[in-house]
Amino acid sequence: MIYGVLGPRGTFSEEATLKYWGEEVKLREAGSITQLFDLVTRGEIAGALVPIDNTMAGSIEPTMEGLATHQVFIRGEISISIEQHLMASHDYRLDELELLISQPAALQQCEQFVRDNMPGIRIEITDSTTRAAQLLTVEKRKAAAIAHKQAAELYGLKIIRAGISGQDNITRFIHIATQDSKCLGDKSSLIFSLPDRPGALWEALGVFARRNINMTKIESRPSKGQAGRFWFYVELDTSKLNGDFSSFLKELETYCESCRFLGSYQPAFRG
Repeated sequence: MIYGVLGPRGTFSEEATLKYWGEEVKLREAGSITQLFDLVTRGEIAGALVPIDNTMAGSIEPTMEGLATHQVFIRGEISISIEQHLMASHDYRLDELELLISQPAALQQCEQFVRDNMPGIRIEITDSTTRAAQLLTVEKRKAAAIAHKQAAELYGLKIIRAGISGQDNITRFIHIATQDSKCLGDKSSLIFSLPDRPGALWEALGVFARRNINMTKIESRPSKGQAGRFWFYVELDTSKLNGDFSSFLKELETYCESCRFLGSYQPAFRG
């Protein structure tokens, strides 16, 4: 089977994918997280690992949107430590740099370093940290990129500042596929929306309380094309679930405008 990975080579997504599926896995590169969701739903790949959140940058927007707009399930997850590096084609001093190329989440992770050491620098955004490093090979200006150390090795770049994202920088990745695991794991995910009336969220959350189900994550997201409307992404601890999970879902649905089960799986292991 072929699985998808955010390319080009040298991304943190590739590192997580190889740790999750093993070094022998066959991979197909995609240019963006959205493209990975498309490839999975079209059946062109068996699944993909996509970043869902980072301890410093928060939730990853394209993944959250992909979960809401694509018919996929979550089959598992893995968390890896992230160490970002500042690299360039030459050994530039920081005050010489004219341009910083970055992926949005990486820029957020290194925000303090950039603010303290490169105030006012021009910033250009790209889809992946490795793509940022790749662009340095053709860039004529004095430019730097934030990326994985493997990207520097792949493209012959110099690391001019190492470890610029600080400590405890961890990204969690989820395994997405078109079929669920068909079994109840210790963790489950849902997406639901509510009728636009007072008390709707309170009533829905009461279902979780009555069933003694702990929510380990809840996040509201705006509904595209529907001003003032929101949907909710929830992660649940189902390791000590009292009663039948299907009956819990049926009860929750009575309070929701829409409710979609995203899968049940084992909590993240640290890669």
